[in-house]
Amino acid sequence: MTYHLEIRSQHSVGAGGAGKFGGPDRYVAVQIVPDDATPLKSLQQYAARKRGITIKYFGEGYAAHQGPRSMLGQAIAAAERFIAART
Repeated sequence: MTYHLEIRSQHSVGAGGAGKFGGPDRYVAVQIVPDDATPLKSLQQYAARKRGITIKYFGEGYAAHQGPRSMLGQAIAAAERFIAART
């Protein structure tokens, strides 16, 4: 098994209107890929299931806030701990 840390961008929910607040614009996930499979470029659950890949979601946050106490920073740290415990 190989583990791939993914920090991906996403469209912020609710952005683009007068008075609407946009939600988090990044999310953190880990692909758990069998040795005979190729990691996904697009994290789609259907394609992952077809190839025997598991995607574990760790959280989301804002790209502008990546410090260790931020939501995004904590999600990245949790994903790194998950990978370190298994390798």
